[in-house]
Amino acid sequence: MTETMTSDNSAADTDANGTGGNALPAMYETVAVLSAGLHGSLRFTAPNRFGGAAAMNAIIIAAAEFPEAALHYPLVFSEQDGRRTAHVITGHSAGENRFVEKSGKWRAGSYVPAYVRRYPFILIEDKAQDRLTLAADLKSRCFDAKKGEPLFEDGKPSQAAQNAMSFCQTYHNQLLETDKLLAAIAETGLLVDRNADVTLPDESKRRITGFQVVDEEKLAQLDDETFLSLRKNGALALIYCHLISMRNWRNLVAGGK
Repeated sequence: MTETMTSDNSAADTDANGTGGNALPAMYETVAVLSAGLHGSLRFTAPNRFGGAAAMNAIIIAAAEFPEAALHYPLVFSEQDGRRTAHVITGHSAGENRFVEKSGKWRAGSYVPAYVRRYPFILIEDKAQDRLTLAADLKSRCFDAKKGEPLFEDGKPSQAAQNAMSFCQTYHNQLLETDKLLAAIAETGLLVDRNADVTLPDESKRRITGFQVVDEEKLAQLDDETFLSLRKNGALALIYCHLISMRNWRNLVAGGK
């Protein structure tokens, strides 16, 4: 059986219409810009369950997450429309995240990707005003009219809303920096297509396809100038984290739902 890595979890910001010209990012049912006029009475409770990620067997991550994520997941790369992205692999079958339990809680002790922790918030690109503004999936159970912290106080964003905006902005900036680092790695020719064969406890087999890894032989053969350039721009650290993470394929069959 062959399973292709899920690719519908882009973290790119949507446009002011909430679509970005494409389907909404994974986990999001709707995206609406938050405003005091429309959502002044809305309250927010931080989630402790992540059922919306249960069908994501690959989740985009930023370079800043590599050191922690490499301890728990295989880290791989992909390319779509000329853009390189990095992902943690969370399941051996499309549509199944082995790190989300039936209760919706993340597997205890495992790193939760920032993409998941960002939900239900997201940044909206307002091209007319050339800025990013805070939006959210208002269908999320995190929002309520009575329970939780207010999103607005006296017509202004509350501390909860400011914290959400800060997190989303930081994550957005980290993804932009990641784009540069992954482009630098790709330019060296180190990335190659690979498959991963996983044996489940019942001895059945799964093959995960559609991703790239760093070719260690090519890395060893890099000339000094290219190697040093990767070290100086921070890309070499990502490569080492990625290579270390390759031992984590076994985590895809550990635990379970």
